[in-house]
Amino acid sequence: MIENKDITVVIQGPIQASTEREQEQGITNKCVASVKKLLPGAKIIISTWQGQDCNDLIVDQVLFNQDPGATIESYNAAGQPRMANFNRQIVSTAQGLKQVTTKYAIKLRADNFLTNTTFKQQQQAYPSRNQADSLLQERVVISTCYFRKFANGYPIIMLPSDLFLFGRTEDLLTIWDIPLFEDFKFDPNKLGQAQCVGSPHAALHAEQQYCKRWLTQLDPKAPLLQHRLDTSAQTIEYWDRFIASNFVILEPKQMGLGLISRFIAKTKRPNEISDLDWKLLYKRYCDPSMAASRLTLFYRLGWKRIIKNPLSRLRAALKKQ
Repeated sequence: MIENKDITVVIQGPIQASTEREQEQGITNKCVASVKKLLPGAKIIISTWQGQDCNDLIVDQVLFNQDPGATIESYNAAGQPRMANFNRQIVSTAQGLKQVTTKYAIKLRADNFLTNTTFKQQQQAYPSRNQADSLLQERVVISTCYFRKFANGYPIIMLPSDLFLFGRTEDLLTIWDIPLFEDFKFDPNKLGQAQCVGSPHAALHAEQQYCKRWLTQLDPKAPLLQHRLDTSAQTIEYWDRFIASNFVILEPKQMGLGLISRFIAKTKRPNEISDLDWKLLYKRYCDPSMAASRLTLFYRLGWKRIIKNPLSRLRAALKKQ
C-alpha cells in the first residue's frame, strides 16, 4: 500500500474567478480541505499565478508562476483568433511537479476535490503489463471524465483526461514537462476559411495537443497526429495497447475524484471511454484472466453508441454544408 507520506498533491490552476474563467466560490478551499482530510501526512503544493489570493489556503508550498497568457490555437473564417490555455496548464502543472520530492504525486485541478482514496489501491491493482508497451515506470490513474473515445461519431485517439493524474512523480513529469506552445500563425491569404493545425480538417483537441507532445517524446514510434480524427487501425491499436499497460482508467466516483457541477453529466457520455472499455483492453493485452464482459459493456453503453455515433456523424456532415 502506498503511504500518504510518499504522496505530494499538486493543486494547479487559478484560485479565483476571472473574466476568462468562472470559478465556484471557495472551491479551492474545499479542494485543500479534502486532501487534508483524506490524505493526512501528504504534502500539498499549490501552483498558480502571480496576483492570485492564497492567503487563507494553508498548505506546504505556494508557487506564484508568471502567467504565460492564453495561446492562439486557431482562427475562424473571419480571421478572429480562438484562444486556449495550453501554456497555463503546462506551466502550473510542470512547475508544481518539479518541486515534488516524494515518490508519488497527484495532479489535481484547483476546482476539483477528493472524495476518497481508492486511487491509491487502484494504481497497484493491475500488476500485469505488456513489457513492450510499458513506457511509463508505473501505471498512472486517470479519469474517464473527458477521456474521449469518439468525436463526431468517429474513433479518436490520444485524448486522455487532464483533470486528475496519480502515479510516480517522474511519470507525471514525463507527461507535463513539455515545451510550451507558440501562437498559431495567421495566413492572410487564407482569409475566409478556418485556419488551424491540420486545416482543412478539425483541429486537435487540447488534450490531444498535450498528448502528441509527451507521447512522441517518450516513443518516437508513437502516432504523429495531424488532425482530430487522424486514425487508422494501426494507430488505434497502438493507443489501445499503450493505455492498457500504462494507465488505470476509472470513473470519477470509482477513483475518488470530486467534480464541480459543469463537469458532471446526467448520464454516462457515450463518446467517453468507460472503466469497462479499459478493463477489456487490459484483459486483451495484459491479463486474459481479467473478469470483464463485452456483453456487459453493450448493455451499459454499447447500445447507446450504436445510436449516438451515426447521429453525431450526420450532424457533423450537415454543419459542413
